Amino acid sequence: MRFNEFKIVKSKVSKVISEAKGFFGRDAGDKFTHQDGREYAIVQVVAFPDAKQSKFESPEERDDVIDQFQEEHGEIKIEWVNKPASNMLSFGIAQLDDQDGNHVFWGKYMQQVGFDLMGSWANKQTPPGWALQTKGAKKFAAGFDPQALIRTENEFQGIDSIINTVEKNSQDQVKDVFKEALQNLAQGRGEIVFPQMYEQQAAIRDYFGEVMQPVALMGGVIKGQAEDARQVLADGAEWRDCRVMWPMSMNAALCDSFMIAPNGAQIGISSKGGQGAAASSKNLHDAVLKARKNGNDIVEKGGVAEFAAKLVGVIAGNSQYEGPIEVGKMLGIEGIDDTLGAEIKKYIKEGKTDLNDMSPQAQKIAEPFAFKLETKGFNTGYALLSAASKTCAKLVNADDNFSKGALALLNQSDIIQLYTKMGKRGDDAVLGEFKAVYPPTFSGRVLLEGGKNYYSSRVGGKMAFAIGKK
Repeated sequence: MRFNEFKIVKSKVSKVISEAKGFFGRDAGDKFTHQDGREYAIVQVVAFPDAKQSKFESPEERDDVIDQFQEEHGEIKIEWVNKPASNMLSFGIAQLDDQDGNHVFWGKYMQQVGFDLMGSWANKQTPPGWALQTKGAKKFAAGFDPQALIRTENEFQGIDSIINTVEKNSQDQVKDVFKEALQNLAQGRGEIVFPQMYEQQAAIRDYFGEVMQPVALMGGVIKGQAEDARQVLADGAEWRDCRVMWPMSMNAALCDSFMIAPNGAQIGISSKGGQGAAASSKNLHDAVLKARKNGNDIVEKGGVAEFAAKLVGVIAGNSQYEGPIEVGKMLGIEGIDDTLGAEIKKYIKEGKTDLNDMSPQAQKIAEPFAFKLETKGFNTGYALLSAASKTCAKLVNADDNFSKGALALLNQSDIIQLYTKMGKRGDDAVLGEFKAVYPPTFSGRVLLEGGKNYYSSRVGGKMAFAIGKK
């Protein structure tokens, strides 16, 4: 194999070869910053082999191609963001340059290459110490979040194991501060000072707060309704005797961590509060299962959550690609059926990028939406799936039937709402207190967000929900 499609680019302006979200969808010039201060910008991202070939025949052929690639490009040293597996028979290479023209090369092993590379290389999949520097990522990129400090969905038994993990994964400049903060919380001391960190108090509150809150529970810092939750949800067991787990993905969007009681009960901790929070189908489906287990008639025929439970069940029981079609069928929306679903799958697989020769059925679903064919990575199939999802959401959100049921489900769920209050003392950020709310009091409207995970260029997850929006 020759690598004519990948030439080391010396210019700072270049075209990203593959079009997709995540790394493959990043624009040339998008910056990544290392915790040591280095800053590099995307130049190009290329996948091997091409979409037509899809994948190599064996891991050995893949590795031979990588060796050949490095040999033909001389000085290239690839930093891999994941480990290869026998079923990963393709790979991507990203070139990044600093302002002086120095190069770094990152690689990602993948199962195969298709016309759609959406989500195949997430923005957070970087070598250690690097983070994307878009406006929306700046606070996240501070490295204060569980994804940076915990890095695993393994359950932790005891506070010491949490502190040791955070210490190991913290940036040097905050290592001692974070360690001391967690030690103080573990010992029951609630007021924590973060010296010279007032400008970063938002990142401390919103991200490091997700790490602190379970430790604060175990240290007895959070009283009030946290005690009510302990008696009801943990069957009276001490918080210190619970295990702790932090989700590394957004699948459990409403909950930032979980306490696992000795009796096996899983207790979600929501650090986002009720206003504007995002909820996944899993959150609501878990609430439905709890209601049915407890014999709660809100999910039964005539109950306030009957419709919400049925809708959530359809979403939870189908893949992210099938969900909008199945919801449309459940709602009886004309044109959203298995025939449309088959047409969408065909277009996604083919990599169709125009609106020609669509069925009248597909044209009707697309008609209310202005598809932008110039969107990076545009795929007709994804655009139609997004249109179907948005059509379903518009109908569901037309009245309050779903919203009332969803709120009723969430407010009887095994979730504690925890709020972190921060203050200022000179240039220091100061942790004031935590506030626990149980049972949860989610309020406002719950909306089905048809466009949340469905775009004309990719699917990012199942149909999601927003809480607190009007």
